[in-house]
Amino acid sequence: MSFNRLLRDSLKRDPTGSIVIFSLLLAFWLFISGCADWQHWLTGIPLVAFLTIFWNQLFSDERAKTKITWRQSKLFLRYFIFLLVEIVKANFAVALIVLSPKMNISPGLIVLKVTLEKDMPKAIYANSITMTPGTITVDLDGDRMLIHGMTREHAFGVRSWYMYDIMKDIEEAGRID
Repeated sequence: MSFNRLLRDSLKRDPTGSIVIFSLLLAFWLFISGCADWQHWLTGIPLVAFLTIFWNQLFSDERAKTKITWRQSKLFLRYFIFLLVEIVKANFAVALIVLSPKMNISPGLIVLKVTLEKDMPKAIYANSITMTPGTITVDLDGDRMLIHGMTREHAFGVRSWYMYDIMKDIEEAGRID
């Protein structure tokens, strides 16, 4: 099968998903390369196109097309901005704990039950917890997450984290009944 035919088939199968994956991968490529000169574009575009085609082939068994609403996009942007703020706040909190003479570390584990229905929002939320310093999602199994916190406050703070409500809104905005 030729490259052009693979590209055409993958765009027909899920054009929205292909465009989203291509855009995200290209943005990530340019971000990690630290430069947006012509060499990086020339290298990145074919690499990202290959990865997008591979992604489409990987999920070709799933007949559902990617559906992203404007409301989901706005909510996800809000989620991303709030996540960045939370990461900065958590970095300061962890730095204060580590740099204090007492080093008040009291590790704790909690099991958190989530009511998110789809795997992608669960994975994004679990990774958001892990990206926030002081907490790690140790396990994600069905509707339960095992979360480790550097202090008991970190661990138990995840139970009432407002980011979960935003992720719930993102999932509900994508429902098309």
